[in-house]
Amino acid sequence: MFCVHFSKRAEAVSFLKAVDHTQRHWYLKEYNNHFALLGETGSSLDWMYYQEAVEGLLSVIRERKWLGWIEGVLKHRYYYVDQEEVQRILEIAHEFEDKPPKSLNLPDVNMKLRTAIQKYLRGDRNVDFDGLSVYCLEDLHSMVVEYTGLLIDEYKQEESFQLLLDSWRCRVHHKDTGIRLLHLLENGSIHYYHDEGNALSESETLLYRRQYPDDSIKDLPLRWNITPALVHAPDELIIYSDKTNDSELELLMSIFEEKASWKPLSEFPFEIS
Repeated sequence: MFCVHFSKRAEAVSFLKAVDHTQRHWYLKEYNNHFALLGETGSSLDWMYYQEAVEGLLSVIRERKWLGWIEGVLKHRYYYVDQEEVQRILEIAHEFEDKPPKSLNLPDVNMKLRTAIQKYLRGDRNVDFDGLSVYCLEDLHSMVVEYTGLLIDEYKQEESFQLLLDSWRCRVHHKDTGIRLLHLLENGSIHYYHDEGNALSESETLLYRRQYPDDSIKDLPLRWNITPALVHAPDELIIYSDKTNDSELELLMSIFEEKASWKPLSEFPFEIS
């Protein structure tokens, strides 16, 4: 008999869901003060039930404990007290679960957690989940601290970008450069046009950046597709594109807000040379 004890029903149910796909027989029994998952084992099944228990326990810890560990480190190691900041960092952690960023060298949480669970079990057929959780947190504490630090770095970058985004919005909404309308054509590459139909040149953008200086744009590369729109800050920006998921165009729509509109490529009013 393989038995896993839980003090909370939700954790026991979570374990049962994690191992349910195996088609083997795990049974949930409820007692006065705890819940138990029982696996009927024989000598030929012991190893299979052991493997299922490891993966099931790993799943429960990731689902029910992991974010709580991170929150504890945030508050007691990094001294974050603002609940909105804590919540946003936990949201980033959840986003990392679904899609880890390729730019970050994140620790392999599942591998390290699996190893800790295996060390705790050591072939034992009776497992206390609360004791296991405490053991795993102690065993992985330095990794949780490191992982949380990476989450904080990501949060700070996000904050910095948001401040920059706000400064760009402030410029395009309040800086009067005298440009009434710019047309943006996206047909594999991005080109800007004046309302008269002549293409916007790089030298014009350089001139306007000197005439209408702003800390938020002074270091932007002239050849970045967003730069001309930010430098010239037109009263209206019309984007012509058949793309629906272009990150640069979406960024411009976010910056210009009601000053920007999106039209299909077929509605571009000028002849394309």
